[in-house]
Amino acid sequence: MGILPLVTLFIPLSFLIFLAGCAIREAAQVPAPASEIKVKTGTEATPAWQEEWEQLVREAKKEGTVVIYTAFGSSERTALVMAFKQKYGMDLDITQGRGGEVAEKLIRENRAGLNLADVIIAGGSSLTINTKPTGLLGPLEPLLLLPEVKDPQAWWDKKLPFVDREKTIFQFISYVNAPITVNTGMVKAGDIVYMRDILNPRWKGNITMNDPTLVGAGLNWFTMFSELLGYDFMRAFARMEPMIIADRRLVVEWIARGKYPVGIAATDAFVAEFVALGAPIAPIVPKEGTWIGAGAGVLSVAAKAPHPNAAKLFINWLLSREGQTIYGKAQGTPSNRMDVATDHLPPIKIRQPGVNYVSTDDEESLLALPQKQKVAREIFGPLLK
Repeated sequence: MGILPLVTLFIPLSFLIFLAGCAIREAAQVPAPASEIKVKTGTEATPAWQEEWEQLVREAKKEGTVVIYTAFGSSERTALVMAFKQKYGMDLDITQGRGGEVAEKLIRENRAGLNLADVIIAGGSSLTINTKPTGLLGPLEPLLLLPEVKDPQAWWDKKLPFVDREKTIFQFISYVNAPITVNTGMVKAGDIVYMRDILNPRWKGNITMNDPTLVGAGLNWFTMFSELLGYDFMRAFARMEPMIIADRRLVVEWIARGKYPVGIAATDAFVAEFVALGAPIAPIVPKEGTWIGAGAGVLSVAAKAPHPNAAKLFINWLLSREGQTIYGKAQGTPSNRMDVATDHLPPIKIRQPGVNYVSTDDEESLLALPQKQKVAREIFGPLLK
């Protein structure tokens, strides 16, 4: 064919491709019919909750501070103050005390016509039994704004962990308590598997325990296992002559030293402390299960909060994954959020599949405490020294 004919064929083909490309570009520049144009609305550009959140941050910063009455410890205080200040440039004005003291302070100030607190973080009984009946707690659910906070799927049991039906009290911490603690040099693995095993005659006079007549781990133990095993079991256990004391640390120290090989309702924080020191002790969760408590991990808002926007901002931040991670690491307890890491916690504190966990901080259980306490005094009162 020769070279000239090939060139002649190539040029028209290239020219056609060029023309097709121009046509495509021109078509792309032609406006689509108005009916086919999708206008990007403000809602699509910025979710409504985010606009509300940004407005909340602006209003909160004008108020400048959040006043918190709480029963949590110094580690949590330091961690929260630093993190909140760094993120929002705002101060947390924190007053610490025991749960009962926090409730009494609120009530006393209210009687004097003062409304100073924005947020209350304490134990379930302090808020449910002592504070809620006074009308000093406001509705909490309407304050939840962040989608990650409002999402039930983010929380344990796939529900928002409100303590009460009116949704004024929110439990954001649930830690596992081991009902039994043993000296591993004196109690072999398998000696105690069920709670009923502590009725073995070999343990008579060899058990120490937290006082079950006082609010705390001892009464929580009594509440759970009197429901599961009945009051006859409790009377049988009283005949085992346990050494009952109110000094929570001493209970664990006696187990560690071997003065008593078995402990009941030992405080988990002290157990963890002695384990870290290398003491020969180990917590046991019996086959019947155990209770989970909140400690100072229960949240409410004051009905007449002087800094309502700042309070709302803090509550949402604290209940977010970020806030719960900071709080949980500082306190050494697991969050009720399912997306907060627990790798920094000892296994005994982490809820496990297949274990029967009973909450002692729901409103029904808390309101039943006075009656349970009365029966505990009748059964164990004669053993108190």
